[in-house]
Amino acid sequence: MSALPGARAVHHIAYTVPDLEQAVGFFVDVLGAELAYRLGPVEDPEGDWMTRKLGVHPRASAHIAMLRLGPVTNLELFEYTAPDQDRGRPRNSDWGGHHFALYVDDVDKAVEYLRDVPGVTILGEPETITEGPIAGDRWVYFTTPWGLHMELINMPEGMPYEETTDTRLYHPVERWEDHRPKTAEAPVSAPENVRESAPESASEETPDAVSESVPETVNSNPFNRRVIEEFRANGGRVADFGDVPLLLLTTTGRRSGHTRTTPLVHLDHEGRHIVFAANGGADGDPAWYRNLMASGTATVELPGRRFAARPVPVPASEHEELWRRQAAQDPNFAQFRDRTHREIPVVELVPVEVAR
Repeated sequence: MSALPGARAVHHIAYTVPDLEQAVGFFVDVLGAELAYRLGPVEDPEGDWMTRKLGVHPRASAHIAMLRLGPVTNLELFEYTAPDQDRGRPRNSDWGGHHFALYVDDVDKAVEYLRDVPGVTILGEPETITEGPIAGDRWVYFTTPWGLHMELINMPEGMPYEETTDTRLYHPVERWEDHRPKTAEAPVSAPENVRESAPESASEETPDAVSESVPETVNSNPFNRRVIEEFRANGGRVADFGDVPLLLLTTTGRRSGHTRTTPLVHLDHEGRHIVFAANGGADGDPAWYRNLMASGTATVELPGRRFAARPVPVPASEHEELWRRQAAQDPNFAQFRDRTHREIPVVELVPVEVAR
């Protein structure tokens, strides 16, 4: 099988991430990985074991998580602290540049799912290779909220390269679910159109308070569901976003007529609630924006407050200042406009008085 005596398989791949909790949450909640175990801190406060064994600074310290990502891949994640740590992220063209690919049944369907995940950036649109040894390969790159490059890929049977070699690339034939523990239960989804109780502050006599509960179709994205639950349970604070302010926007689908709640990073500027239809810098407007503009109304949730709102496009003369402020509180936004030729809409969510 191999020139290396006894070699049987690749046991795992490993990546160093800036925030282990964030990365584990993303791989488990968004991609469906299973957490196997955690280790740490791995360190040697007085000796040089870390340098001799791991090739890092002797005072480096690491926390580790091992996950199973599908039928055949183990993924090890490291969060290091080290006096000489380089926090720059190599591009794919740099030495040390890297990415890994997930095989999916339908690249386009997977892309639509990821578009709803806060912080994920889809790099362009899916493409199908039409010539060469892998003609028929459909693929697209995306980046995780912390900047790791990943790829979605689907390669059909009978690729052209197979005509010139006996070597065959691994082609998944098994489903992830077949390898999960038999005793594990699938997560139970709440029924659609659940009517939720409005917070106490919604009954206060303010012109923008909504006294009635809001019917809501459960968000199909596991990461978004977790963010929504954490937001509501912790007064608007969500660990993955730190001090970056979030709001929940409930819109009505243009075609389906169903309501859907989306967590959004927003800018609270001089009492105005500003949102940016950045979509991670993708070339298409996000679904929440298209639904919002089509219906002309939505429900906004802030810590301790819920109100009906209408979208008002912000004049172009204000965009630069608002983008500057938004990028200051969330640096991801500094990159979004450079990734697309689309003029990214900037919208103010203006409270409207609710008839009583």
